[in-house]
This record gives sequence, structure tokens and C-alpha cells, in this order.
Amino acid sequence: MNICQFLEQQGHEVVILCAQADENHTSFTLGQNIKVKPELPFHLPFPQPYQIPPGDLALICELVARELEAADRFYMHDGELLLPFLYAAVPTVSSFRDNYYPESILGTFLTQADAIIAVSGFSAEVIKVSAGRVFPKLKERIHTVLNGIDTQLYHAVDPTPVFRRYALDPAVHQIILHPHRPDAGKGLLQTILVVEKLVKEHGFTQLRVLVPEWLDEMNGKGESEFHAQISAELRHRGLEEYFIFHPWLSQEEMPAYYSAASLTLCLGNMVEAFGNVAYESLACGTPSIVAKVGVHRSQLPDTLIDKVEYGDIETAAQIAVGILRAHRRVEGEHLAQILNYFSIEAQLEAYAEIITKVQKLPRLEHQTITISLETKFQLAPWCYLSSRGIFHDYHAKYYSIPELEAWLTEEDTLCFSAKAERSISWNAMLDLYRLGILIPLPA
Repeated sequence: MNICQFLEQQGHEVVILCAQADENHTSFTLGQNIKVKPELPFHLPFPQPYQIPPGDLALICELVARELEAADRFYMHDGELLLPFLYAAVPTVSSFRDNYYPESILGTFLTQADAIIAVSGFSAEVIKVSAGRVFPKLKERIHTVLNGIDTQLYHAVDPTPVFRRYALDPAVHQIILHPHRPDAGKGLLQTILVVEKLVKEHGFTQLRVLVPEWLDEMNGKGESEFHAQISAELRHRGLEEYFIFHPWLSQEEMPAYYSAASLTLCLGNMVEAFGNVAYESLACGTPSIVAKVGVHRSQLPDTLIDKVEYGDIETAAQIAVGILRAHRRVEGEHLAQILNYFSIEAQLEAYAEIITKVQKLPRLEHQTITISLETKFQLAPWCYLSSRGIFHDYHAKYYSIPELEAWLTEEDTLCFSAKAERSISWNAMLDLYRLGILIPLPA
């Protein structure tokens, strides 16, 4: 929404086409020159937006095409419109918000956008070495623009309403947040395991963990099954009294929510392209602990956010103990350095510049890389060398490959024919390529 308002302030007219939430959808306006049309019959709740009748997909094509007849630019606030023929004649910008869901990944391979916005350096690298491997010219269209944090909204505020709502006493309770939607990849099980250690091994018997439940209209079978699984896990571990499940909160309620807590946990294995929660929490003064998965490995330096290897419950618990006992907050120069990374003004200016100046480019053409003994390889950006082996984000798994680990400590670019003393066979390298651990570089 901030992007639309920024463009409107620059004198542009904006039409927002979005999914219809119900049958009673009607168009409405925001400000003077922003018109919202919730008309597209995509499947809700997300994911699987294309789980719709063929006639609905045809209708989506027609609705978008009609709007584009009068448009000077087309901006997609995600890469999941998998119908590139619709914008063949209109200068188009696509912003990819994740590198995880099938529609987004497929979107990077199908896109014919003239400019592509990646929300982090990690996300940009993932696109470059995957879809960019197949469409070499794609790399030239990628712009990295970090999501900005709106500090007018996200800053430390009076948390009293949160204490009252959930019957919490800040003089008695230590509050931990798990502010994520109900998805196993978001790490609720890992949060439960950390809390178990805090309660049973470190004496935090007044701990309370706040966990939002999904919006009613977004709940599906998967969400219900996940909630049942978590409830059973809490009963099994005797932790039910420590967890408070509550209705989903609005964006405006989040600053007080973050401010009320002592700690936010983001310990899942979902491959985030940005991961807003951890950084919004920091902006409100509350420390976050993140698992080194996806963007969280590199989004901020280790000096500005606490990181643990995925599945390292012991280390996460030890860090949490230190934060809780010291009543640590994020403030002063520490906070200023964090906010410098996430300037909302810089984000909006960059988006406006890209959207208004994009020009129609030739169609992207695919190319196949030849793999040979002379091919140069690198470790994929979704992998890293950890103390437990090579971690693969998309497999959520550690691989013990001592020969490769030793080679990677010597050099970043690997070429089988150029290595005099080989401790790894060519067939093994091909297996690592097929696993997605090694990615080939263009000749």
C-alpha cells in the first residue's frame, strides 16, 4: 500500500487489481487517485491460488487484459501471475516476495517482466542461479531492494493493552512471541522445544508464549490439522498452560504486541526471502532469535541479531536465557544500525524509480548449460557450510560431505579438471549438482 500511496503523491493514477475475498466484492477508492478492484477469482486461502475452474482463469485473463489496455506500466507485487502473454505489450515490473511457494518459483522461470525486484540479496542470488541459469539475460533485469520498515508504525510503544488483553502481568510473566501463521515451516515445534528447556531446565515457570491463530476466512484443512498436531504436542510435553493462542492481529496492533514481549522466536525452516517478523520485532525494541535458514543467514550481521543453526535447540535456549535474565532490549546505536538497513524511504524511492522508468525489453530466451569436466561450480546460495555439515535450505537437511567441505574451505569456485589432488570423484560432483548443492557457472 505504501508503494501505491507514494506513486499517487508523485501524480500517478493507480489501479489495484486483487483477489476477491467474497462474492460481495465492490470497487473502492483510496485517496484521490488509487482505485481498488477486488475482482480476480483466485482460490483462497493461499496457497494454491490456481486451484480454480478453467472458466475462472479465463476470466482473470480477461479482467487483467482489459485493465492493461489503458495502463502505461504494469507492476506485480509478487511473481505469481503465471500468464506472461498478458503483459507482452506493456512495460512490466515483477517483485518476487518469496523463493519458496511453487507459484513463485515457477514464476521466476515463466516471467517476461522487463524489471524484477528481489527483496533481499539472498533472494536475488537464488533467482540468478536458478531461473537465471536457464534465461541468462534475466540476471540483467534484477534489482535488489530491501523491504523497508515503516518506523512511524514499528517502534516501541506502550504495551499495556496487550497485557490487559491476555491477562499478563509484566512484573510476573516473561513473554515470548511466535508471531507466525500456522505453518510447520514457521517453527512452532522448535519454539515448543525451546520453551520446554526454559521451563524445565532453567526455571522460567512464569513464561507465556503468544501464538496467533489464522484468520477464519484463511483457515483450511491443513491449518486445522496443524493446530491439532500442536495441541497434542503441548499436552504430551505438559506445556499447555504456557501457550496462549489468540485471534490474528491487525498490522496496527503489532507494535504494542512486539513491545510487550521479551523475545521473538523465528526458528523454522521455511526459506524466507525477507522474513519481516524478526526485523519488525527488532524495530520495536524486542530481540529476535533466527535460524540460519534462507535470508536470515545474511540479512543482518551477526552483531545485530542472534542466529542459530537450524535445529540447534540447546543454543537457542541458552541465548534466550541470556536475553530474559538480562532484560535485554534493542535500542540506541544498536537499533539505529538495524534501521539503517531497512529504510522505507529508500525502498519507496527505488520502487518508484524502477516502475516509472522501466522500458519494454526483448523476450527472454532460454539456454542450456553444458556440463563437463571443465565446468566451474559454486556452492548454491541456498546452502552453507555449518558446524554440522552442509545445510540445504530446501531440504532442511545437513549433509556430511567432508571432501567437499574441505575443498570449499580452500576455494569458492570448484573445477574438477583444475584440481590436481582430487579427494572427490567426478560422479560424486555430478550427484552434488543434481542434489542442488553445487550450481554450475556459465562458461
